[in-house]
Amino acid sequence: MLDLLGTIQNESIFTQLSQWITSPWVSLALVCILFVGFVYQLYSKSFNWAGILAILALLFIFLGYLAEGTISFITIMIFSIGVILVIIELFVVGAVLGIIGMVLIVFSLITMGDNLPLMLLSVCVALILSIIEWVILVKFFKKKISLFENVVLKDSTNTESGYTSHNDRSYLVGATALTLTDLRPAGLILFENERIDAVSEGSFINKDVKVEIIEVEGTRVVVREIQSN
Repeated sequence: MLDLLGTIQNESIFTQLSQWITSPWVSLALVCILFVGFVYQLYSKSFNWAGILAILALLFIFLGYLAEGTISFITIMIFSIGVILVIIELFVVGAVLGIIGMVLIVFSLITMGDNLPLMLLSVCVALILSIIEWVILVKFFKKKISLFENVVLKDSTNTESGYTSHNDRSYLVGATALTLTDLRPAGLILFENERIDAVSEGSFINKDVKVEIIEVEGTRVVVREIQSN
């Protein structure tokens, strides 16, 4: 008899907990935590507290509605596939699988329970908060999704970062060279045993004349004759 009363009491507590989780305000809060946490995790380079909160919120939502018995088998399948994809995204560099998984989870969230307007409202509010969070992360904190940071060679192909392309000869500007051929206005110059195609600033320059490199634009090298005193 005591065991039966204990079981009834435990079931009552579990039922009350599930009803509390699926109540309008708690559901809204959990969905918002899920979305905001996922977006922050998406822009993080490693798994952190935001991902933990998102997973806990997702777990509470699912278990709450599952305890109510209002989730269909199809919803469970879609939800499970979405969760698997999100978990894979957490351990594999990239964001595509995570985004697809999140879309599936959102769809399953909307179809959970028997209060469609409530879930639609919760998802809409969470989306608005996520967009605001995204703007703050991108505009103010200059955050980038790790997928794009790995696909695009970020900040490494500019001279400010120390990158020099094979054809970049901007370092030649101001250097002195010797004409190997007449420049009419194009010809060859010699700089530190390197033969370089060059053009004169406009005037004709004879062979074996010292010139100053005054401009480099891509592979185009412009020189000016050094006037002897």
